[in-house]
Amino acid sequence: MHPAWSAAEYDRTLLRAALSEGDRCWDPDANLLHIEAPYNPIHTHIRSGLAHPTRNSLQYALLLLERDGAGDAERAHTVILRIAELQDRSVESATYGIWGYYAEESAAEMDPADWNWADFLGIQLLLVHARHGDRLPPAVLREVRESVRHAAASIVRRNVHMSYTNVAVMGTFVTLAAGSLLDDEKLFAYGKDRMVRLCEAIDTTGSFTEFNSPSYWGVVLQTLTLIREHVRDEEVLVLNDRLHDRLWLHFLARWHPPTRQLSGPMARCYSNDLGVPPFLVKAVRGVLGTPDVHPVRGEMSVGVDSCVDYRMPDWALPRLLELEGEREHRELFTEGPSPETGTTWLDAVTTLGSVNHQDTWLQRRPLFGHWVRPDGTPGHLHVHLLKNDGAEDFDFASGVISTVQSGPHVAWLTGFACPAGDRHHHLDMIRPGDRFRARSLRLVVDVIGAPPVPETSAVGGAVDLDLGTARLAFRLAGGSFGGRGPMVRVVPRAEGMRIEVVLFESESPAELDWAMLGDTFAAGSLSLVPSATGPTGGQVPDPEVDGVGACAEVRWTTPQGHRLTLSGGRSVVSREEHAALYSATLDGATPPSPRLSKSRLVP
Repeated sequence: MHPAWSAAEYDRTLLRAALSEGDRCWDPDANLLHIEAPYNPIHTHIRSGLAHPTRNSLQYALLLLERDGAGDAERAHTVILRIAELQDRSVESATYGIWGYYAEESAAEMDPADWNWADFLGIQLLLVHARHGDRLPPAVLREVRESVRHAAASIVRRNVHMSYTNVAVMGTFVTLAAGSLLDDEKLFAYGKDRMVRLCEAIDTTGSFTEFNSPSYWGVVLQTLTLIREHVRDEEVLVLNDRLHDRLWLHFLARWHPPTRQLSGPMARCYSNDLGVPPFLVKAVRGVLGTPDVHPVRGEMSVGVDSCVDYRMPDWALPRLLELEGEREHRELFTEGPSPETGTTWLDAVTTLGSVNHQDTWLQRRPLFGHWVRPDGTPGHLHVHLLKNDGAEDFDFASGVISTVQSGPHVAWLTGFACPAGDRHHHLDMIRPGDRFRARSLRLVVDVIGAPPVPETSAVGGAVDLDLGTARLAFRLAGGSFGGRGPMVRVVPRAEGMRIEVVLFESESPAELDWAMLGDTFAAGSLSLVPSATGPTGGQVPDPEVDGVGACAEVRWTTPQGHRLTLSGGRSVVSREEHAALYSATLDGATPPSPRLSKSRLVP
């Protein structure tokens, strides 16, 4: 514990920060917050302009009850009643039990609706009841209970697959807590069975399908903490404690103490800089510092963190603060015909992680890492696939990235899948026969925190960067897109620089048809090592790539002498076909794919 740490004072800081923003955004005419809607290309048609959010507003009501100043309770009650009005309570409705993101757009009007809102808002309602239910007026208390009942029923009806980790955990808490609140034995039994099924699903590999997600790790941590605080069932709590420990073990496996960042790979991520979010500050009792909190756009979640008693297991603290020598961590994430396995290298300066095979949706981090810059701050390395449709760059979800890694060295191969998504991995599909609009398709390596480059310039197939404390070596072995080979260029960025492998580029947007393009892939290698290991320029062997049947095959010997081979689809095929074509070897053998833990949550 940090010597100046005070959990109570920090909670007050979080509450003040969130309520300051909430008070600023309050709309008394609507009895909701009024915010500038963030851009969101999926689910909602409201992508800009002012709107009244349901989740933020309900969180604001909870925090008003926490502050309990003059008029706060009355305002909170009006919000709760308004949120109750906005819930779809028609059992016959396809969107039964959920809310739209905004008062201006019902769940039924969304495309598609987000059923997770039953889980997210259900949690807020249950916190309102658990912490303030004894002070709510009867009419408000009745609506809280009714909203919880319908949200829980929606969760049961949906019965989400346990591989959807964060939602699976949230719905488990909501149904358990709602079953207790409503004296509904059947609902509580469902939640209890769901906890067992969740743990059994994790036991298949020992890890999490939504692996190493900075954002959803926090969501799962919050929900497991709420189960510990608000559910009274010994069998549930035993499983919950085991799952809580496993979550921390999973987090610390890729936690890099020198940069205080999570390394890759990541199944889902919203920001490349983890920072020290409030849930982590509280869990580790201030030992990582207490950065200032400045919510924007009516964001209330930091205030909700003040209502949650996060705790870190005692055994976790040493691993959080110090890296015990350089190491390589491998972990099996999912089983099946095409298992997902991650590899992460960590040393005193750099960390680099990769997943063996993954799509290129914007929330993915298939090849990702950090290094300690000369000033002590972290730099970030992020490999992703960009499409420009003539209006803007965005992460193109139709790509695939395959890797094989040894230490801080990765051989990579990228291609394209169809059917597959455009901006989202399954909500806006490009299907066989569809033509789609593109001005460019580029695999990019964003090196945020690197010394700037003066101008955009084409280079050969090799880029060697001196990062001060570390060195990055990037190699393009080859590739093809519609019969033309890719080219490499370096591009200045405001916060560093970018390496671009340009697969397709046109002066004006073109209509592309996958069936007409033939081979569509690029392959190469990437290394991120401390400068103390010696210069990499001129010492990194060049990778080679050849076509072998339906596959492109990459062969590379790392500077340490380890032989890597990587094979994957060379043309546009389905994701399932790409996964089936993937293979890799390390020194002639299949790379290891160990479980995170050999112990089982459900013995």
